[in-house]
Amino acid sequence: MRRDDHHPTVLLIEEDPLVGLAVGETLAEAGYRVAGPLATQAQALAWMAGRVPDLAVIDLPLRDGDGSRLARALRARGVPFLVHADRSADACTEFSLAPRLTKPAWHRDLVLALDQLAREAGPK
Repeated sequence: MRRDDHHPTVLLIEEDPLVGLAVGETLAEAGYRVAGPLATQAQALAWMAGRVPDLAVIDLPLRDGDGSRLARALRARGVPFLVHADRSADACTEFSLAPRLTKPAWHRDLVLALDQLAREAGPK
């Protein structure tokens, strides 16, 4: 789905560089601006120090923790996010209500899930 007016920015946190590049390319082709891929929670929080994304995709687990600081920072800024993880369970309750796609997810499904999040969030 191409967006003609506003191109939402997606913060992409993915520790595997090849997966990150593939997902980022898919999101860009779907009309999203992609920030990342970033490999750690610390990198994502540093990026967010001066900017606020419209949406986020988070790979779990993260190299530098369970992601709870990142989830709280995104929620505090009103940024909807989804989890794109290797396994269905994670220790962090911060992610329990977030939409989840288990890897390997079809890239089309990832775009559809982000489109749904964007619609639910409404215009910024």
